[in-house]
Amino acid sequence: MSNALDLNSISELKLHIKTFDEKLNEQFLTLPVQSLLKRRAKHIDEMLVSLWKMYHLHNTSMSLNAVGGYGRRALHPRSDIDLAIIVEQELTPQQQEQLSLFLTRLWDFGLDIGQTVRTLSESIASAKSDITIATNLLDIRCLVGSKKHAQSIKEQLYQDELWTSLSFYDAKMDEQLQRHNKAQNTALYLEPNLKNNPGGLRDVHTIMWIAQKHFSLANANALKTIGFLQQDEVYELLEAYDFICRVRWALHCVTQSAQDVLLFEHQAAVAEFMHFGQGDNSQLAIERMMRQLFRAMTRVRELNQIICDSFRLDTLNETERSNLDSIDKYFSVCNGLIEVKFTQAFIDKRQVMRMFKLLAENDNIEGIAPKTLRLLRQTRRGLLGELQDYQGCREEFLAILSHPKGLRKCLGLMHRYGVLAAYCSQWHAIEGQMQFDMHNAFTVDEHTFKAIQYIDSFALNKKNSLTYTIYQNISNRFALVFATLCHHLSGKQTIENSELSAIQAKELAEEHLLKGSTTSLIYWLVANQNLLISAIQTQDISEPDVIKHLAKSVGSQDKLNALFLFTIADMMATNESYWNDWQESQLTLLYMAIRDALKQGIENIFEVRTVIRENQADAKPLLLQQGIDETRLSAFWHTLPNNFFSSNSVADIVEITQHILTTEPGTTRVFAGQNSDHGFTSLFVYTQDRAKLFVDLFKTLASSKLKVKDAQMMQTKDGRVLEIIKVLDHKDEPIDDEPRIEQIIKRIFRAIERRERPRKLMTPRALKNFDSPPVVTVLHTTKKNRALLKVNSLDDPIYLEQICNLLSERNLVIHSAKISTLGECTENVFMVSNAEKTVFGHDEQLKLVDIIEEEIA
Repeated sequence: MSNALDLNSISELKLHIKTFDEKLNEQFLTLPVQSLLKRRAKHIDEMLVSLWKMYHLHNTSMSLNAVGGYGRRALHPRSDIDLAIIVEQELTPQQQEQLSLFLTRLWDFGLDIGQTVRTLSESIASAKSDITIATNLLDIRCLVGSKKHAQSIKEQLYQDELWTSLSFYDAKMDEQLQRHNKAQNTALYLEPNLKNNPGGLRDVHTIMWIAQKHFSLANANALKTIGFLQQDEVYELLEAYDFICRVRWALHCVTQSAQDVLLFEHQAAVAEFMHFGQGDNSQLAIERMMRQLFRAMTRVRELNQIICDSFRLDTLNETERSNLDSIDKYFSVCNGLIEVKFTQAFIDKRQVMRMFKLLAENDNIEGIAPKTLRLLRQTRRGLLGELQDYQGCREEFLAILSHPKGLRKCLGLMHRYGVLAAYCSQWHAIEGQMQFDMHNAFTVDEHTFKAIQYIDSFALNKKNSLTYTIYQNISNRFALVFATLCHHLSGKQTIENSELSAIQAKELAEEHLLKGSTTSLIYWLVANQNLLISAIQTQDISEPDVIKHLAKSVGSQDKLNALFLFTIADMMATNESYWNDWQESQLTLLYMAIRDALKQGIENIFEVRTVIRENQADAKPLLLQQGIDETRLSAFWHTLPNNFFSSNSVADIVEITQHILTTEPGTTRVFAGQNSDHGFTSLFVYTQDRAKLFVDLFKTLASSKLKVKDAQMMQTKDGRVLEIIKVLDHKDEPIDDEPRIEQIIKRIFRAIERRERPRKLMTPRALKNFDSPPVVTVLHTTKKNRALLKVNSLDDPIYLEQICNLLSERNLVIHSAKISTLGECTENVFMVSNAEKTVFGHDEQLKLVDIIEEEIA
């Protein structure tokens, strides 16, 4: 420090600090950022030592020590200056006054000071009881006074009496987990916290602290010399760390504050400070800067996990290599982590994607072993093209998207480890892409991934929620997931770019050889992703003409269901507060209105026919492979109504057909579906039709303490009936107890044969205090001798029993029935005719409505 500087002049000291910082800023583009940080730390060192001596504190037994970031010589322009003042004995009144004057002077010339005054034993005790204090003191550096104080503290910390290497590691990992959870486990916020978000500076510091403690390193920079990190990891980690430090330096300078959150309002100035661009070029400059920042933070997070996991397994030897289970010639599982058996495993690129599919298929696999992650990184960097270039990779990718646990467990890891970006160039193009609007909190790729997470969560929602019920009735969930994955491939959120994203989504679907109807649905969902949200924000959804126009745009119930769930997931993934009660109520009202309009006959029959043809074409070869006679198959399918093929999945069509055709003709069949992963248990009944059969089956299930969430009754052309019923137990869970299922099937048989009279149904306790009479509506049908009735009511089994009994008493025949549970309500649709099957006139239909409402009100 210059001897000419007047330490008594506050203004001169402030000017001195300001002038020095300005000189450092002039060197921002010519010096490494770590040199800037060290020079600033050294400059503050000199000032503090001079002031310490000015107040004659160097003549005492006290020592002045830098700790924390300042102790590491990593001092950003507005960072706190953390000091640890160590005393050997109680201070005299004069020493207390001198120390007070010293600290006051520091505050006077504008430094943000954080200080502690403790004895050596107090410092050791505090470090033992508080991991934060222990970590802070790990970087202690003596500025002036007895160097034995700092040396003694470090020696104590390096030993195992205060913290063992394992206990220190566990504590730092717990801190990191809490930080990551607070940030929703993503580094890809549009306004990222440079210090505390996943992939931020703290993730690098955590690695350094753990190694410092275990290897007794006085300087974290010595990490590169001890073999703790591989050489390429050292370079990559330091490069990413330096870039984040440069952004933080720039942020402190432009805000003139200790700001760690890179807010929208500061991004243009920071980009200009870092010479990414300015003026008319500012938005492009921000995009370039932020994309580099997000890549740096993503790399830091990835390396943090590899290094921390490697350290725990290889250095601390916390867990022995036990429970080693071989999967196949490529992979094994050890201690819950999947690992490759040999380093050339990923020469076959299919194994990269297959590894993630194995994660979904095996509940005992929790993650990927560090050495395998290292190999994955090397494979990713060495790709000459895209993973989707390989047929095997495409097949495994489709299997992941189709697997019940693929989205929840695998896609997140594929996103985090850059595998999605390596899989297709379209995803790579949106990785780290900014969104310049007031609503979005995440980058384009992170927003997309969160939307997929919300889609997946609908299967786990409470069982009476509308989203859960609609999700269970989605006939093409794969198309919904694929469309969500592709909905922002253009990188922007505008109507024009929705069309561009739709074109890219269609191309991607065709490259994966998806069915025509699936590809068409994907294209339509992406192209019309703003249809519903735009309607509730800009149109009067109480106007019939608005609803009619929207219904024509949608065209079918399946598309409405998919678009409704897609819209909710898209809004929920925008930010934490964008999806609110008002948005939910408006969107639900709109959904119900369009749903009613579609039932009036607006549904697109051509799209339905396409689905029927494709489902039959996909199911037929599977059934023939099982030995089903083709002639008998064609004859059976000819007896079924078209909605059997349009409203059921290929898997259900195959299962039902196979069960029925493997028995003697005319045999009654009752069986349960094999797959309960969709969140319900399916029951199938195929028997001779008779009066009151539908209500008898319903009462049997209700009296068995089962909740009917969805039911279809379809008459066949040969006088039989096929009923498909989706049920949950009284806890709203699928039934996975085989003896219980067998008991239910026996009761259904007895009900069919009228050997069991179901018990009287009771109104559920939760609905007893509600007074909401059923609403009956006549829907459009092209069949003049039939009436299509819709009855909306509370989810009370008594209502259905009353309706069916009333229809029977008036000699009305139920030709088909559909029950759909929507939250606390049910929608019951019946196709009925009189016994003579004569013309069912409009007046007769209205009279029937009045009778039903009057009788069951």
